Amino acid sequence: MTKSKMSHSSMLEHFKTVEDPRRAWKIEHPLFDIILLTVSAVIGGAETWEEIQDFGELRLEWLKQYGNFTNGVPTQFTIARVI
Repeated sequence: MTKSKMSHSSMLEHFKTVEDPRRAWKIEHPLFDIILLTVSAVIGGAETWEEIQDFGELRLEWLKQYGNFTNGVPTQFTIARVI
C-alpha cells in the first residue's frame, strides 16, 4: 500500500476551490486567507483563536507569499466566526 503525499502547492490549490458562503459585500478577508492562516497556525502549534491571530501577525510577510492579506490578519473573532 502506498501513501499519497499532498504537496503544499496542491494543498493551496485545494483550499482555493472551497466556496465562500458569505455575502460578498461583507468580506474583508478572503476565505482562502483565513483557511491558510488557520491551518498554518495549527500546524505551528496554535490552539486558540487568539493564538491563530498572533501567529498571523508574527508571520504576515510569510503568509503574503501564498495569500492576499491586503487587509492584514483577521481578528480572532473573525477567524472563529468563519471557521
